[in-house]
Amino acid sequence: MNRDKATRLSNHIFAIVILAAFIFAAAGCVSLQKQPVKMPTVSTEMMTTPALVSEADKAWRTKDYITSELFYTRLLERTDIPERVILPATERLAVSSFKSGHYHEAEARLEQWQKLSEDAISSPVWQGYYYDTLTAIKDFPKLRTHLSQTMEDPFLPWEIRSTAGKRLSSMTQDAGSLEALERLYAIAPEESNKQELEQWFMKGLEDKSKAEIDVMNELVPSGNNLKFPYELLVFEKAVRQSEDMEYWPMSWRTMSGIIQNGQIADKTFFTGILNKLEGEYGIPRVGIALVLPISGRFQEYGWKIVRGAGAAQWEMTKAGLDVDVQVINTEAPDWLERLQNLPPWYTTIGGPISVKAFKQLEQAGTYADKVTFSFLAKPGNLEEGKQAWRFFSSPEDQIRSTLDLAVNDLGITKLAVLYPQEKFGRQMSKKFFNMASMRGAKITGMASYPPRDFPKWGKVVGNLVRAPQKKAQNEAEGLGEDAPLPETDFGAVFIPDTWHQAQLMIPHFFFHEADTLVFLGPELWSQALNSARDVEARNLRLTVAPGAWWPASDGASRLKEVMNREGLGTPDFWVALGYDFIKFAGKLGTFNEAGPLKPSTPASMMPSTWISASRPSVGMLKVKPVKSSTCSVPSRTARPASMQSWSATPSPRLKPVAKHV
Repeated sequence: MNRDKATRLSNHIFAIVILAAFIFAAAGCVSLQKQPVKMPTVSTEMMTTPALVSEADKAWRTKDYITSELFYTRLLERTDIPERVILPATERLAVSSFKSGHYHEAEARLEQWQKLSEDAISSPVWQGYYYDTLTAIKDFPKLRTHLSQTMEDPFLPWEIRSTAGKRLSSMTQDAGSLEALERLYAIAPEESNKQELEQWFMKGLEDKSKAEIDVMNELVPSGNNLKFPYELLVFEKAVRQSEDMEYWPMSWRTMSGIIQNGQIADKTFFTGILNKLEGEYGIPRVGIALVLPISGRFQEYGWKIVRGAGAAQWEMTKAGLDVDVQVINTEAPDWLERLQNLPPWYTTIGGPISVKAFKQLEQAGTYADKVTFSFLAKPGNLEEGKQAWRFFSSPEDQIRSTLDLAVNDLGITKLAVLYPQEKFGRQMSKKFFNMASMRGAKITGMASYPPRDFPKWGKVVGNLVRAPQKKAQNEAEGLGEDAPLPETDFGAVFIPDTWHQAQLMIPHFFFHEADTLVFLGPELWSQALNSARDVEARNLRLTVAPGAWWPASDGASRLKEVMNREGLGTPDFWVALGYDFIKFAGKLGTFNEAGPLKPSTPASMMPSTWISASRPSVGMLKVKPVKSSTCSVPSRTARPASMQSWSATPSPRLKPVAKHV
């Protein structure tokens, strides 16, 4: 009996537990169910139009956007809606639809709003909701088109255009976003607008990590590191790097270069950033290494460069810039080791002047972590503008200047080439042929000669000017031997050889009565003429050659004053090279994939311009010999020479070209 009672009691308890569990589970299910959205309980069909307007406005004021969306939708369907109510109702319906999460409906109503009011697109409210709506429905192509058109619309307020451009640039983190900002900056109507853009962009960079800044710097196109917004990416990277004292000198030079030579409008703002860092780390030393032959057969040129560099260093020191110039003799067996062991603030290399030494530098890889400028026509096998740069004229510079005179200034369109049968002559003649053809000039005569077989030169020149054919023509026309020969069918001849060889070659043209030609030569001629003590100009009065150095120029005169004041002797091309390079390198910024930051610096030789983001074009004079001296050749495109600057016009890593005399 007791066992039966116990069994029944146990069953009752189990049943009660099961029932309680069921009730609890049921209650839990109810609480987890999604609550139904509260819908308006009043039928709009029974309302008059004025009453519907009142109820819709009431829902709008209380931010009951679901109700206001329904009521404004029904209101706009009415045929008796007052005209004055249509626009505000459409505006509120567009916002209500967006707030209710009905984004496609919001898009349609926003576009209806725009059709009803020409002022809609000028409204920050409309612009904001349209941007958010297209973002919500992920119609990014349409959004991008809208933002671009808004940014470019000159009839819209700048605030609207600027906001559109900023939003366009924020859609992606790629080159396109930076291009959008570059365009926005370019069309900004006031300097204050550009200043605001700069500060806005810099504030955005503050929130990015170092890794993100590094990635963004990889997007800087070649030649744009002194343009907005790319210059600010380079600037911010330099700010981050300045935390490491090893990088502070390079970072300081980068920031200084951007402030001095960049496109930025708010220089005060960026100068303040630099001044704060200078107060923390001090003004760094600028280290420049000159790798030159101080002994051996080329030591004369090395010492001249050093003299010019010393004059520039002294001037910069007096101006308060701490410049260290270390000269390393490339004739010493350990010169590469000494170069590699320089302190980290030596960030720039100038030289060498010999192909052999540059090959050694190239093989050692010492150029890789410094900005290296060769004093050669070509930086070895390195890629110019990425691995190394030139601070010297190239063959193209020389030919370009020569053609400027012959074709542009003198109007000579038919030319001849007479070159020595050796590597330099063949290379220069080929370049001349190609570059002349690009100018629309025609090479109507070309010949070569053995550089050491002087007796053959007369016949080579005779054949080039077609002397035998001219004599035959005179005979056929019954003219005597004393009759003058017809003129040649070209007006100038290019002779890519040394000045010594040219002096021996040119008289042969006069012998064959080709005495009206203009003789064009390479820079080798002007270098020889600048050091010549006495020149026989009788047969050389129509001889012209390019040259970066002209002693009578304003820049050269200034250098002479400096050299005389410091007791450093008379300057020439090589002295000017050293002087100009230190002036240039002392203000040079750091470098990245876009090339070095190139300052604008007054100079003593011809000005250089950047023909690409990474290559300069060296300005060159046209020089002709006169008795006991040389003179520059007047030119329609010329102006008084003074190597004014290595200026950063679109193209960096380097090349200088002349239309100056």
